[in-house]
Amino acid sequence: MSYGILSFGAYVPALRLDRKAIFGAVGWAAPNLRALASGERTVANWDEDSITMAVEAGLDCLNDVSSTVDHVSMISTTFPFADRSNSGLIADALNLGTDVGTEDLAGSRRAATSGLSRALKTGASSSLLIASDCREAKPASAQEMSYGHGSGALLLGEGEPIAEFLGSASEHEDLVDQYRSTGADYDYSLEERWVREEGWLKIAPTAMANAATAANVKLSDIDHFVVHGAIGAMKGLAKTIKVDLSRFEDNLASACGDTGAAHPFLMLASSLEKASPGETIMLVGFGQGVDAVVIKTTSALVGMRAKKGLKKFMERRRSTENYTFYLSLRERLGLDFGLRAERDNRTALSAYYRKRRDINSMIGGRCSKCNALQYPLSIVCVSCGASGTQSEETLSTKLGRVKSFTEDWLAYTPSPPCIYGNVEFDGGANVMLEFTDFESGSVSVGDEVRLVYRVKDRDDKRDFHRYFWKPAPLISA
Repeated sequence: MSYGILSFGAYVPALRLDRKAIFGAVGWAAPNLRALASGERTVANWDEDSITMAVEAGLDCLNDVSSTVDHVSMISTTFPFADRSNSGLIADALNLGTDVGTEDLAGSRRAATSGLSRALKTGASSSLLIASDCREAKPASAQEMSYGHGSGALLLGEGEPIAEFLGSASEHEDLVDQYRSTGADYDYSLEERWVREEGWLKIAPTAMANAATAANVKLSDIDHFVVHGAIGAMKGLAKTIKVDLSRFEDNLASACGDTGAAHPFLMLASSLEKASPGETIMLVGFGQGVDAVVIKTTSALVGMRAKKGLKKFMERRRSTENYTFYLSLRERLGLDFGLRAERDNRTALSAYYRKRRDINSMIGGRCSKCNALQYPLSIVCVSCGASGTQSEETLSTKLGRVKSFTEDWLAYTPSPPCIYGNVEFDGGANVMLEFTDFESGSVSVGDEVRLVYRVKDRDDKRDFHRYFWKPAPLISA
């Protein structure tokens, strides 16, 4: 039994926006963006944010893992709530119990690598670290081209780790390469060359050399460098530390985009999907300083990675060239959806508190007398009528089948049509739910669906987000 990384997970949204479409829409105002108009970026649906993407990565990470979780860290620069435990909401959605410790980590794009370094050095408990970012970008900006949305997760603890911790080091320097002030919608970035010359090539080599020393290895012996940086920074860094650029992992810029605080974990997940046992990996995070963490893969990685990681989410994609659709989804463009969109969505927080586990953890009940499953859990079984025979069971990780559905073009949704219907689960549970990630005409009776944790709606008057589970298309493993 040793302490290390026990599992990993990742998630990117299915929707992809072709960068040529961005340039086609805004190139008249920003012709300089032509050089960036290749590949595509991930785009969160209207009902996705850093919390819902974190739940997806957490579910991927915990899939087929028997280890308990003592602590959850949610890492982001785009928390939906400034004064509410975002990590607590994620712990509820993952059904981790009320005794789990929770914390929110923020303040820098390297918060994920800082949190990982601290947790590995401490080695005190089973910790689930989830990094997730849903950064918005000003239309016609370079960030709109380069950003993406996504999340990554790591489970740390004692057992048979897929990767062992060798050492880490950090260098803090308040070099402001970009920032976003409280209340601002967008990041403000400085000139890329200055950041590369003063930041990457002066700060990163020191942290990387110190991490290698702490790990008792040489930089030249590192098999994979997972560096959260642009290709220009990676080329300069490879030259500075005298390591061939081929050892640097793909930064996912072409097919995904930069996912902010989540990107180091997302890139690490991609690397772990391909790495062989016994290889050393250096994970480098950048932002007002540098973190460098060195790990070594083990034989346990081979059996673990078949069901986890980034690849399956990257292969599941809905491509769009509709720039105004993207702007509307991300609330950058205010469309008139008519009277049907005018409603007061005030949440009765007292009722929500009483039903919070039904809502966040999707807790149903299974009857011990007739084995019937129902949602929500109740005192009397809907199948056999027995009283007090139900035990708690979550539906969130179960597959369901579409029993009936409606495509409603009159009901309001930010992405018409509004699709809803009855979903049946093994054991007899039937639940009327709103669907997500389906296009018009893509749902059929009998289709298998998975449940995803999404934004139900937003109370704009009181600035409150409500979350619930929705049926979504299956993902091929």
